[in-house]
Amino acid sequence: MDIRSCYPETQLQFLGSIISIQRGTNAKYHASDVILVIIMNVIAGAKHISQCNLLRNDNIVRTFLDWEKYPDDRTLARLFEKFTHKHCIELSEVEGNIRNQVWSIKWFGRITLDMDSTVKGVYGNQEGAEKGYNSRKKGQKSYHPLLCFIAETRECLHNWLRPGSTNTSNGSVQFAQECFSKTPIRVWKIFVR
Repeated sequence: MDIRSCYPETQLQFLGSIISIQRGTNAKYHASDVILVIIMNVIAGAKHISQCNLLRNDNIVRTFLDWEKYPDDRTLARLFEKFTHKHCIELSEVEGNIRNQVWSIKWFGRITLDMDSTVKGVYGNQEGAEKGYNSRKKGQKSYHPLLCFIAETRECLHNWLRPGSTNTSNGSVQFAQECFSKTPIRVWKIFVR
């Protein structure tokens, strides 16, 4: 059975219509199928593409979701190789649509936005990584992302991936404005930490 049968048809149609990644004619999986497999693995605790085998060998989950076939690591990696900034924006639009549907059922009138920056060191020559302030390993290339979480639901509302050489406050006003624009319509009061 197709992976798509496990999810509401409207969400799959929306995901498939928004994400414009074109796969080859010989591709076994649609881009939306691969993205859903990745999402399910992240929910299961995967933190890296190599950990997306968490559900491959879990017979209970595969039986429950009726997954006969499962893409391997190379299929997942090839999809990410095709990702551009445009595709990230499309995926963000899908996320916003799903968030609004969930929040239309259960919502909070008041929310707390936790905004912070962090330093994530990397090894090798990762794209966009630069030397900057890194308290753990001085001189290591790193990223300096901005993050915003909704405290009540613990969901990540918004994030920016920035080079490690970026100052903590760079772009923080624009980032905050984007966070406010992403909050669900029913929220009438926002606290910021």
